[in-house]
Amino acid sequence: MDAAYGVGGDPARIVDACREEILVEFEAALLTAGNVLYTDPQAKRQALMTARYVLDDVAATLRAGKVQINNLYKFHAWEVGSRRAATGVHPKASLEAGSLFFRVAMTRLALQVAAESESPAEAFTLVATGMEESLSLRIREASESYHGFLLNQVHEAQEDERRRIARELHDRIGHGISVAHQQLALAEVYRVTNAARASTKMGVAQQAIQETMENLRQMTSELHPQVPLKSLEKALLGFLEAVEDDTVSVGLHVNGDEGWADARVLDEAFLVVREAARNAFNHAAPTMILMRVDIAPHELVATVQDNGRGFDPAVVRRKGGVGLSSMRERTELLGGRVTISSAPGSGCLVEVFIPLKKRHDDHDPG
Repeated sequence: MDAAYGVGGDPARIVDACREEILVEFEAALLTAGNVLYTDPQAKRQALMTARYVLDDVAATLRAGKVQINNLYKFHAWEVGSRRAATGVHPKASLEAGSLFFRVAMTRLALQVAAESESPAEAFTLVATGMEESLSLRIREASESYHGFLLNQVHEAQEDERRRIARELHDRIGHGISVAHQQLALAEVYRVTNAARASTKMGVAQQAIQETMENLRQMTSELHPQVPLKSLEKALLGFLEAVEDDTVSVGLHVNGDEGWADARVLDEAFLVVREAARNAFNHAAPTMILMRVDIAPHELVATVQDNGRGFDPAVVRRKGGVGLSSMRERTELLGGRVTISSAPGSGCLVEVFIPLKKRHDDHDPG
């Protein structure tokens, strides 16, 4: 090719002579077309960088007399694809940008080839094939990166949904089965000595089974939690009635206006507090459990304290119990946190802090 540019001529000067004009016209074309890549500064920088790399490949192709593509193109293309997937840029925006660049660049380069080359047909063929190959490879790699990112997002969403279903099964279905089992065991104990009390326990067990069946029906048909609570205090009182234990003294106080919290917050707070109390009943062997919920306009704070055998929180975390994980996940999804203070022989204190959003019907005075 050198002969076509005089002795010692560099074919790549065709690209160098109009490189900046191409980039300026390409940026203007993105603006005129209303392409979303133009409105995002980082996306626009990536698009212009891709254009520079493609022009470098065209220059190398002219210099070598055959198609030359820089082997590092994959790294940049993967970065481009991942970011556009992360920011929600549809692939059609990238394809449109590629088409705009191709038209702008080929128009400029065709004029430059006609002015510079003594063999314009040969030079134009190299320009066209080099640009097509460079663009195609970059679009292909960016597309694979884009889809790879989305597949990872889908996988994470599936994992989140599995964790949610595990929480629902543990907190709603598992609780009902546990209550029914406990009440049936107590009914058997009282069957001979106190028939009336045994009958009451059987009734509670039947009610727990019916509620569990309803919860299971809702989960299987809708995969959606039960209807949000109308009263957190009444729900907690119902729980305590279901797990009645003569050996444990229980105190419950709910303070503040439940109207300050959304129904979903009350529902999730009930499940967390209930799980903390249930853990105390089932594992701590306490003689006293104190439950308190304070609801202020800006925050819901709940505590469950027992005087049972206690435990080492670090050991429990390593074992990865579903109950404690469920409590933390439910609270964190509401922007809150759970703290657990305990030690062997020293009982346990569970504290739940959930921020509350300002209600739309609240107005500042003035």
